Amino acid sequence: MNGLDGLCAPIERGNREKFVCEAEDVIFFKFCENEADVQSSDNETNTFKPEFTHQVFGDQEVIFGYKGLRINMYYTVGSLKQYVKVQHSETVPVNSTVEPDNILHLISEQTPAGFTTNYSEFVMDMNKDKSFRPAGNLISSYKQEDKTYEIYHATFADSKFQDYHRRLQTFIIWYIDAASYIDDEDHNWNLYTLFEKVTSCGEIRYKSIGFLSCYNYYCYPNKKRPRISQVLVLPPYQKCGHGAKLLTAMYDHACADPLVCDITVEDPSENFTRLRNFVDALKCSSLPSFQPDKLKEGFSKEMVTEAREKHKITAVQVRKIYELLRLRATDVSNAKEYKKYRLEVKRRLNIPFQKEKKSLQKLEKFLQPQEYEAVLQSKSVDNQHEFLEKSYRDVELEYRKVIERLSAHVDV
Repeated sequence: MNGLDGLCAPIERGNREKFVCEAEDVIFFKFCENEADVQSSDNETNTFKPEFTHQVFGDQEVIFGYKGLRINMYYTVGSLKQYVKVQHSETVPVNSTVEPDNILHLISEQTPAGFTTNYSEFVMDMNKDKSFRPAGNLISSYKQEDKTYEIYHATFADSKFQDYHRRLQTFIIWYIDAASYIDDEDHNWNLYTLFEKVTSCGEIRYKSIGFLSCYNYYCYPNKKRPRISQVLVLPPYQKCGHGAKLLTAMYDHACADPLVCDITVEDPSENFTRLRNFVDALKCSSLPSFQPDKLKEGFSKEMVTEAREKHKITAVQVRKIYELLRLRATDVSNAKEYKKYRLEVKRRLNIPFQKEKKSLQKLEKFLQPQEYEAVLQSKSVDNQHEFLEKSYRDVELEYRKVIERLSAHVDV
């Protein structure tokens, strides 16, 4: 239980607030290569904050019992060995009926690989980190701003990778809402990890950048269907195009397997949906059936077949990519052409309403006239038109964000 939930006398209400702080405001993450990196953290140089804290500190996302609280979460840059340092200027009075939150205990409950609170031990970890090498098989590499990045594929059959993953996955608790750890005894999981490869003075070292996890589900009769579960580029490296590189590498690796039927996604976030649309649109834009003249002829089975055979994209996703690329090829200044596009998208968005209409027709047989009339009024045509128009505007806005990125894309 978070200490705030049990507050009571003898601490006066005015004093309670002095010992309560927002968890997000006092937690600082930092990747460290040497002691200087650790020592410079107090001025927040190159530190970053969590996006979510409720999975560690409760739904209120507050920490009780301290003044001047600061929680430093240090990681070695490659192997991600962790050092936690908690500092505060004052704790709640000892005569209080409520004790301060046990910060280290709460963090340890979500840190299966453990961490150290001993600075000397962490210094040794940083020294050992120089010899860290990624587990798994190298499947892709690329350069960006004179830096080299490598992507590896691994499974939990590799004990070295299993050990590394237990440290890597701790970031999802802070950066993916409602995230949960995956079963590292299940060998149906496939993990793709991204590293920066740094060469200095003849020495090579690796920095952890991000990861993607997917699970191989059975697909009748003798194939498998990878489902992407979690994707995370670590905060210092976000908004640099690494997510697209990671997803593309995963696609290419999966597509090389003749047993893969298609690739799906588990409960995607808005940001991931946008990333997926970008990568899929980039891949489909080079296919013959997705050229501008073909797009303007309308959606076709040829698009579904080609995208699935070449890139293992599902039929539902292909339809969205078709709409996105057709919008890109549409002259919106041409009123007739633009209207034709909008109507086609709206017809797809209207499908649920048509299904509902058929259900209502069946329902009419079992309801009294006044009851049926009440149901119809609650589902008025005006409400449907308003919802449909809003849905279309939202869809076009999302497509335009991806189109903007496609226009700015330069392969590296």
